[in-house]
Amino acid sequence: MDFTLIVQTVIGITIIFLMLFNMYLYFNDEKDDTINFIIKQWAYNKYFFLPLAWGVLGGHFFLGSQVPILGPNSWLPVILVVVLLLAILFVGLKQPKDFVMKRRIQFLLLIIGVLYGHFFWSQRHLDYFEFFN
Repeated sequence: MDFTLIVQTVIGITIIFLMLFNMYLYFNDEKDDTINFIIKQWAYNKYFFLPLAWGVLGGHFFLGSQVPILGPNSWLPVILVVVLLLAILFVGLKQPKDFVMKRRIQFLLLIIGVLYGHFFWSQRHLDYFEFFN
């Protein structure tokens, strides 16, 4: 069974669904109800861990070093990022209702996430054919 084709198909269907649903939300009668707007509002308020999470995923999938700092095929980077994101989520949930995260802090969280995904949780060190065989 070709897992690559299955994964690519699921990802493609998900992306197409999200694009079509976002276009539907954009053209309906409600104002500011698109997926993009809602996620942006979440990131400005109590869920300010989102820029860090997107940064980690971006650094992990699209960048990546050949020799990650914590070694190849290690579960430690995954555990560390989950603990870090849960800690930031917990801090965010303790904030008052009128809390708004500053943009420069969000940008800093995004950059920290990209660096973490690039240097600590890289997938570029995996040999593609070794991984699927």
